[in-house]
Amino acid sequence: MEGARLGQSLRPQRHPKPGNRARCSEGHWPDVCDNQTTTVGLLQIACKRFANPFQSPVCDWVFYLFPVTHVTHTGAGNSCKDWVLGLQRGTIRGRRSRIPFAGCLQVSESLQNLELQQFARQKQAEERAKAARDSQERKLKEIGKESSLSYGQQLYSACVDHVADDLSAQFEAFILEPSKARKHAAALPFFDTFDGTHHIAAVALTAAIDQLSRRQRFPTFLQHLGSAIERECRLIKLGQKCPMEIRRMLRVGMSRRHISSKQVMHAMRVPVVEWNDQTRLQVGMFLSEAIFRTELLTTIKVKQGVRTPRLVVPTRQALHFIQNCRPRNYTASHLQMLIPPVEWQGLYGGGILNNDKPLIKVAVQDAAEENALDHFLAADMERAIAGVNFLQRQRLRCNAEMVAAQRLTWEGGWAGLWPCQRNPMEVPDRLEGNPTPEELKTRNRQAAAAHRDRETQRHRRVKIERSLQISEESGERDLFQAWFYDSRGRFYPHAAVNSQGTGFERAQFSFAEQLPVDTEAFEWQLKVAAGHWGMSRNTWKERLDWGRQNIDRMLAAAEDPIGKADLWRSAKDPWEFLAQCYGVRESRATGKTGVPIRLDQTCSGCGILAALTREERVGRLTNLFGRDPRDLYSVIAENTTAELTRILQTGDQRERGLAELWLKRGVDRGLVKGPVLRAPMGGSYMTLCDGLVEKLEEFVGFVDLDEYLWRISIPSKFLASILWSEMKEVIAPVMEVKAWLRSCCRPLLTQGKPMEWTSPSGWPMRVADRQPKTKRVETLLFGKRVVMSIEDQPADAPLSPTQACKALAANALHSFDAAMCQTIIYRAEEHSTPILPTHDCWAVHPANAAWLHRTLHWEFGQMFRKPQLEIMHSELEERSGVKLPAPPLINTLDPMAIGSNEYLFS
Repeated sequence: MEGARLGQSLRPQRHPKPGNRARCSEGHWPDVCDNQTTTVGLLQIACKRFANPFQSPVCDWVFYLFPVTHVTHTGAGNSCKDWVLGLQRGTIRGRRSRIPFAGCLQVSESLQNLELQQFARQKQAEERAKAARDSQERKLKEIGKESSLSYGQQLYSACVDHVADDLSAQFEAFILEPSKARKHAAALPFFDTFDGTHHIAAVALTAAIDQLSRRQRFPTFLQHLGSAIERECRLIKLGQKCPMEIRRMLRVGMSRRHISSKQVMHAMRVPVVEWNDQTRLQVGMFLSEAIFRTELLTTIKVKQGVRTPRLVVPTRQALHFIQNCRPRNYTASHLQMLIPPVEWQGLYGGGILNNDKPLIKVAVQDAAEENALDHFLAADMERAIAGVNFLQRQRLRCNAEMVAAQRLTWEGGWAGLWPCQRNPMEVPDRLEGNPTPEELKTRNRQAAAAHRDRETQRHRRVKIERSLQISEESGERDLFQAWFYDSRGRFYPHAAVNSQGTGFERAQFSFAEQLPVDTEAFEWQLKVAAGHWGMSRNTWKERLDWGRQNIDRMLAAAEDPIGKADLWRSAKDPWEFLAQCYGVRESRATGKTGVPIRLDQTCSGCGILAALTREERVGRLTNLFGRDPRDLYSVIAENTTAELTRILQTGDQRERGLAELWLKRGVDRGLVKGPVLRAPMGGSYMTLCDGLVEKLEEFVGFVDLDEYLWRISIPSKFLASILWSEMKEVIAPVMEVKAWLRSCCRPLLTQGKPMEWTSPSGWPMRVADRQPKTKRVETLLFGKRVVMSIEDQPADAPLSPTQACKALAANALHSFDAAMCQTIIYRAEEHSTPILPTHDCWAVHPANAAWLHRTLHWEFGQMFRKPQLEIMHSELEERSGVKLPAPPLINTLDPMAIGSNEYLFS
């Protein structure tokens, strides 16, 4: 499709002769052009089947029309004359003759205005991202975190090896001649707990760079270095004794400095040896000599009154380096588009206006490589490009009623509807007079809870507020989403607020085109509404019966969602249920609706693994076959509850107390869902513990640090061991796929051969992680400090099976669910069916729900009835020439039964 956009010149063209007119998808010639010629311009009509842009050189703007076919449930017009919006009824005058398009100029001006607005929105997003980066850098510099700035990180990378080598030489000299006198030898015993000299250098150099622009007095500078080493020693001890607790404290927003304080260390039962100023000074002097030898810092004398203190300042070389250091890159968070995105003709040039990024977002380590897309360029990507172009043509609309209701409930602080309250908890005033110890403890507990709430919920509050602001700005106007792929083939929209967002964001969007709702479509609305209410594991008949009985509830909720909030706010998915209420109201009032309904796969991770290995038990629990709905999460939850009940009756006193706590809280489906979902992706026992800590804190409430171990940590570890065992008991057979993938990856990458295969949809997969030429030092005080010698994974580095195996299971599994998603998008394009994907979930009009339900089950069965693991195994061996272990096929499940359960997608 040829055309012009803003800023591009397009020379005047002549009318085509009648015999050269473009033929529309139905085989008719659109009667929209006469045989006269003009040099004013040409309204070119490109009659594609589904979504057809038309372009006008009159004003150098691209015009867009939307799907027009005779397919059922697409809102099709009946003729190509309707397709061009009836513009043939009027005229505008050219230089020599008349063109039968009276409304062309007005439409041109309208679309010109939209494109100008779109450019302005993109420019504003880029300026906002740049301002946010600059603001963050100023703040980091003000609070003494210069090591986190771009120049700080580059200075760190340039100097840390030299500091580490210098320290190594001093330690070696001490070991060879321990009796020899040397400067600052008293500081040497304080480094015994460190892993090595790079660990010491990372802490010391980070502390030094943080003081780069502060012009500290020399003794103060030394004290800061010594204090950093002291705090790191404390955190090393805490990390060895309480690894789960320290991770939790970091996640809830406690700073590393606060965690290393005496109060926290005592509360966590970790002994602390407090250093004095002389000790910190000695340690600082020992480290400063190695730092000064890098020529990063120097000292100067400055006359201040009667004193002449020594100040620590950057050297001239360091200042020159800082001035020439490029600022950190920033990524703009764009909004939805006001005009259709640019169609992708290849791997470049589509999406948002003036987009310079490729269609496929490759892995981070390959982002800077020129040949990162070579295996995609060599593959047939025609269907993938057609699929993403089809998604970009979907017209969406933001429901203003929904956004208004969300705004009122957000600002009103309605409980249960949002992940956090809009207004943070207030810090209580300090107590006056002589408060009792109990009053003081209560006040301090409330203050700690308030500070924690501010730290942990800040990002959520900002995201929710920003999302509502964006949606309010959108109003009742047509919106479009630019889309791209990741390296596994998954679809992602290029918009800050999009149809793949959280529940309240998804509820805001509907299709701009409303389609007729017949009896079958209305029943789908009722069944999906019942699922959002909390009946997603019930039968279709039970959901439909509930929906029919609650039509009046849904209509009343849609009419007055604020005044009658009790009708919808207790739903499992309240915002998505309210969206279905709006859809039911529209269907009843007009016989049409654009509110989408969603169907997603039951436990997709384990379900796909069961289909790949042909494992019957897990396949039944994930509804691959059968007639009634089953639930893997509920089975594991019931088994865990039964084990806790047994322990309550037969365990010792400690075990009975812990079991009673969890039985009181309840081991429900929601508790086990996260661990089961993460298990196929590489989830570990420690991630399971972390999730249980969060759930228990929600149940118990805020807990003081001195009670944290026995009220939170110990109970979480207790249940984690039981839940981990019950999970393995059920899903262990299908988890053999992870081990098989790694056993294939290691011999291939060890021999320097990438692991390459093709997904069921034809997407080229490639695993070729290289040995990173970096030194990564984990410091507990400053986090991970990374030294880049050249680049992260340079092109000439050898392949690294260890690096590749870290994400291999997740990437391979996602390639299969992405293949399923791509296949459904292809089918939707063939039928001109508007659709919105979210990995293993798809949204369509209610009018197309029955088609989607049938297609999902049919395509899943067609895909996984084939021996996909054997196909993958054969391709890996054929491409590499290496003999690989056979895939772990269990073969207790009849492949012809896969996809036969109507609850697989519900």
